[in-house]
Amino acid sequence: MNFLPKFDHQKRYLPISQYYRKKFGFRVQKVSVSVAKTCPNREGLAGMKTCIFCDEWGSAPAFVQADWPMLDQLKYHRERIRKRYKVNKFLLYFQSYTNTFGRLSELKKHCEEALQQEDIVGIVIGTRPDCLPKGALKFFEELAAQTYLSIELGIQTFNDQQLIFLRRGHDREVAIQAIKRLRKIQNLNICAHLIFGIPGESNQQLIDAANLLNELSVDGVKLHNLHVLKNTPLAEEFSSGKFYPIDLQDYAERVVLFLENLDQKISIHRLTAVAPRWDELIAPQWTKEKMRPAQYIENLLATRETWQGRMLDTVS
Repeated sequence: MNFLPKFDHQKRYLPISQYYRKKFGFRVQKVSVSVAKTCPNREGLAGMKTCIFCDEWGSAPAFVQADWPMLDQLKYHRERIRKRYKVNKFLLYFQSYTNTFGRLSELKKHCEEALQQEDIVGIVIGTRPDCLPKGALKFFEELAAQTYLSIELGIQTFNDQQLIFLRRGHDREVAIQAIKRLRKIQNLNICAHLIFGIPGESNQQLIDAANLLNELSVDGVKLHNLHVLKNTPLAEEFSSGKFYPIDLQDYAERVVLFLENLDQKISIHRLTAVAPRWDELIAPQWTKEKMRPAQYIENLLATRETWQGRMLDTVS
């Protein structure tokens, strides 16, 4: 029989903060740095084009100084986060662009430098399903044997037609096989990034995505609403009336449905996207807000008296 599990802070889902506290025994915060410069799409490999939603910064936060040496970025933002959150342990997050595209030796060097810092307790690397060569997998295996390692994988959707719309340059099978290859690495944490609000999205598709992630045994999920930034291909679609983003109410409904079908062991890194540069956001405007959209979703879970994993036959 399903029941409301005891999630942290009376939440109705498993927040990443609770996962970290259980994993490390203390609070940790991510420190984002930007070292990668490009991705397969931007390089036009195999005729690919820039992803429809991606701006020139490659998803880097507005506060990251990409032209600084990695260690300078780390030290600067670590102190900023330390003062703001009163935390003393950190995960280094290689966030922007595709960090396994290009010279792997550079990524290795950056990881080695970071782990020499006493307050860095793990590494988080953002990449794509189609950028996992054997050398990268071998490096992940070695690194995961030394420290906490999480790979954040830009899946976005498991629907082939929607992957074409997003101009990702790969199909769903590439994403599935990427997760399976990563899952073979001992002690490796896998976080899947998904986008909701893509044209043609259905309720059944969201349920199927949750069930597939359960089957693939990912460790975490980061959710984003498809939003429009200046100087992106999606901005052209928006201005011509071919695309309009879903509103917060509709998005929240989709997130709740997805969560209801997601295994309770899978941590939630983020419920919605937050525009890193407000001056570049075109729509929807609620993507500027960090707290209200998440609170709206949490209130909807409470109003419906539902929670993560409620629709599963067996609650872990």
